[in-house]
Order: sequence, then structure tokens, then C-alpha cells
Amino acid sequence: MKSLVGGKWAPILVSVAGFLGMIIFYGPTDNWAWDPSYYFAQIRSPIIENDLDFRNETQTLGIVTKVTVTGLQGSSWPIGPSILWSPFFLLAHLFVSIINPAKATGFSSPYIALVSFGSAMYGLAGLFVLYKICRHYGSKDISILTVLLSLAATPLFYYIFRQPLMAHSTGFLVAALLFLYFILLMEHQTSRKWSGLILGVLLGLNFLVRWSGILFIIFPITFFSSQMIKAIRVKETIEVRYLVGQIFVAVACFGLIISPQLVLWQRLYANFLVIPQASTTFVASILPLNLLKIFIDTNRGLLFWCPFVLIGMLGIFRISNLGIRLSTFICLISQIVLIGYRTDWYSGGGFGARYFIELLPLVAAGFVCLTGGFSIKPLGRVCVAILALVLIVHQSVLVFAVEQAINGWLEFGKYLRGEPLGLHWQIDSFLRLVKNPGLWLAPQPYVGQARQAVLVNLLAGVRNYRDYIIPGAAVVLTPSALIAGLWMRKRKYTLHIPAILIGVIVYMVGWSVYLMLVG
Repeated sequence: MKSLVGGKWAPILVSVAGFLGMIIFYGPTDNWAWDPSYYFAQIRSPIIENDLDFRNETQTLGIVTKVTVTGLQGSSWPIGPSILWSPFFLLAHLFVSIINPAKATGFSSPYIALVSFGSAMYGLAGLFVLYKICRHYGSKDISILTVLLSLAATPLFYYIFRQPLMAHSTGFLVAALLFLYFILLMEHQTSRKWSGLILGVLLGLNFLVRWSGILFIIFPITFFSSQMIKAIRVKETIEVRYLVGQIFVAVACFGLIISPQLVLWQRLYANFLVIPQASTTFVASILPLNLLKIFIDTNRGLLFWCPFVLIGMLGIFRISNLGIRLSTFICLISQIVLIGYRTDWYSGGGFGARYFIELLPLVAAGFVCLTGGFSIKPLGRVCVAILALVLIVHQSVLVFAVEQAINGWLEFGKYLRGEPLGLHWQIDSFLRLVKNPGLWLAPQPYVGQARQAVLVNLLAGVRNYRDYIIPGAAVVLTPSALIAGLWMRKRKYTLHIPAILIGVIVYMVGWSVYLMLVG
């Protein structure tokens, strides 16, 4: 087993798994309402129409959005996902412009196919980073199992395979990168030489992709403060100056990374700093009134919708390094409290407890620390395997039931409003799927034929090749992308991380300049 997973067969096994996963599961929904349409608008409008008027792209279910002082439509959605998807959009635009210029509208299938694929790849790349985090605390077997659970026992699966045109898969990757680098710094397993650059860029990306990502600032603060305290205690003046320099670099890099967002706010609101979320997003109270619901409510409360996260939270207390343990706990609690202040604490119209996707690197480390020692024993290994199977099956039933809500699998109106749903429907859904397993491959309602998974269309007898372009692109490209990533890792190309991050800064600044000039 060891030679297969970690040896020369690893790229083949991973690429086959990716290929089969895309054939069976990858069916990106065409529900463009709200979030997906805004993320996509922030690429298409400046590139295709050379303006920042998003009214041509966004679909808001008939709700009229307020016009800002600049006469443009406002946007409460961060621009980070759009910019990180833009290389795939530009590649599609080049391809379509050469092959069929009349279709170079930004909306044709190649655009959707490549942008969706790119977002999904960010999520899958995050799983490889997550594996490195898990390996720091546990064996190869428990690390692989934890990565599998992070994908299939949480909403992450949905936002990679079903709704990639959201911020979560990209947010998961940048959160995992920051947490991994923080662990390596705190455990003295990597050089501090580029700490300011790397921490500044990664923190900026976390904020740029998800507003709540700013709370990850606890990790740079923990590292630099712990180093500074040590230096001051021994009166190392040179060390203090070095750390001050690194902190200055981190702040500068953070500012450069988030510059596209500042420019967009200026263009939309005539103000570089605005409150990105409307006042109605948060409860009118000094207390996080929805805190308890996050855990025990039957409409997307963690206990009934994502127990893997709860188990991982408990394991955080078993992280050996005190600095990592405390900062991870503080970061997790601060994110939970912030969600408790939200009126849409239940994740709004999205699937599952999606606000916890970016916290998966933290809870995955906790899960490994909690179960790693127990899973070494034969009985423990069996128990952990059974637990994993139950959690994965449970999450799979939830995905199917929510997708099939129109067919009466749950009360969708209550689901959207965040009202309690009870548990009977979960049991009924599971029993219906056990009695009729063919339902697992039923087409998704609300989703056009061109967005169904390849296997679903094949079983339905779909013959029009156009209906396979969007899912088929991912099926074809995923194995190549995974093999390329594993090959680069084997060849130690990760040693060029500082150069890559400097390139990311240049790209972000370039976008800032472009956003200043469009329209």
C-alpha cells in the first residue's frame, strides 16, 4: 500500500481518481442568481465590455439593487475569486476569439467551462495542501482519510463539483496555504527569510477572497509577536530590527494584494474603504444572537449537517504546540462569533454549513490530533473507518436531498429562510436512496442538460456533444492538471514560492491599474 500511495504510482492513482470523480460528480449548476453572477460579472464586465457596470451580467431574482453615488450597481462580493479565476477566463477568451470571434461574449460554453474548471482545481489543490497539514500531525493513513472526509463529509464537495462559481473552493486553498506556512514557521521547519512576503500575500489573498479571511491575521500576529518577545527578552537589537523589517514587508504586501478591491470600491462607491456587507446582514444586537443555532439548529447546524467540523474542533485542544493551539482556537472562535452575528448564519441560499469551508484546514488538523493515536490500534482503525463512512454517506444524502428539494425531499421554503427543518426528512431521504439507489444518478433539477455530470447525461442517452462541453472539459483537463502538479512537486519547483508570490503581487497591481482605467 505504501509503495502505491507514496511511490511512482501516486500520479496515476490520483489522476484516475480525479478523472472518475469528474465523470461521476462534476455537474456545475447554472443557478446564476446572486453570488455566482456577481463573481462572474467582476471578470466579464471589465474584460469584455471595458466597464464596471455589472447590470448586464448580474441576476438578482427581480430584486432591484441600489445605485451607488457613481451611478453604478454596488457589489457586496469580494473581487478576489474573480481575479484568481481570470487567467482561465482570459485563456477561454483567446481560444474563442481565434476559433469563433462571434462567440467571444464571455458567456459562451468555453468561458463557463474553463472558469468553473479553474475554480474546481483550486479546491482540489487545496486538498494537497491540506494533506501536508495533516501529515505534520499524523500518519499517512489518517491524513489521507482526513483529506477524504474534508472533501466528502463537508460542503466542500458541493462547491468543487456542483457550484464552483463561488468563493469557497478558492478560499479553502488560500486558507490552507496560510495555515500550513504558519505551522512550519512556528515549528521552525522553514526559513523566516521570506516570512513577511509570504504571510502578507497569503493574508491579503484570504481577505480578498472572503471578507472574514481578515481574521486569519491572528496567525501572523502570533508568529511575529512570539519572535519579538523572545528577541526583546534577550535584548537582541539586530533581531528586533529584522522582525520589524519583516512586519513592514508583510503590511506592504498585504496592501498591494488587496489594492484591486480598494480600487473597485473607489470606482463603485467613490470611497476606497466601505462596509462590504449591508447592515441587514448582521443582527441588531451587541450579542451574537445566532451563536447556539450554529451548532444545534436542524437547518444547517453543525451537529446535524457537518459533525466532522465539531469533531475537529475538539481535537484542536490536542495540538502540541501552545502557540499554534491558542491561535487556532482564537481564530476559530472569532469566526464562529462573527457567523453568530449574521442574520443568514445558516448560509443563506447556499448548500450546507458553507461558512466553515475556509476553516477546514484548522479542524482537519484537530481531527488528526484527536484520532491519530487511536487509529493506530486495530480496533481504533475499524472505528475510525466506520465513522468516516457514516459521515460521508450522511453528507451525500444531504447533497442529494437539497438538490432534489423541488421533488419534495425537504421543505425548500423553510430551508431558504433558515427555519428549523427537523430530522425526519433526513431519515426518509436515506431510506428512499437505499430502496432506489438508481436515484443517485438522477439529473439535477434546475440544472440544464449542458451542466449535468457526464455519467448522468450518458445514462440519460444524451447525444448532443454540446451538452458535454462544460463537464467534459473538466473530465479531460483534470488528470493532466493533477499529474502536472505532482510532477512539479516531485521536481521541487515549490522552492520558487517567493518568486511566484511576487508574480501574484504584480498581477494584482496590474489589475488595480486596469480597474482604474476601464470605463
